[in-house]
Amino acid sequence: MQKEIFAASARSTGDLAGVFEYDGETGYFYLYRTKGAGGTKIIDTLHVISGPVDFARDDVSVQWDDSETNVALFVNKTMWAVFDCTLGRKFGGEYRVGGRPALPTSVSFVKSPR
Repeated sequence: MQKEIFAASARSTGDLAGVFEYDGETGYFYLYRTKGAGGTKIIDTLHVISGPVDFARDDVSVQWDDSETNVALFVNKTMWAVFDCTLGRKFGGEYRVGGRPALPTSVSFVKSPR
């Protein structure tokens, strides 16, 4: 069994977070509501992988774009999944060892270097 992997990032307002969770068998990317009382906190989900992975925790990051309207999952510095929080859309997922992301060319993610 592979080790568990967890990565998350909340936007600066603290209301939403992108969360990646791999339990050793299956991995999902979640758009998560961090504020509010009780109830369902998961807003949306994307299946990322089932089975063994070829990456470690240090190869995974969750990042918000400069406008903080899109949150993306990066594996080995490649964007594999993204939630558009303004329009309620999601793209990607379905990571494959040796594969390429299936993201439409219309998906843009602007992140200034730090």
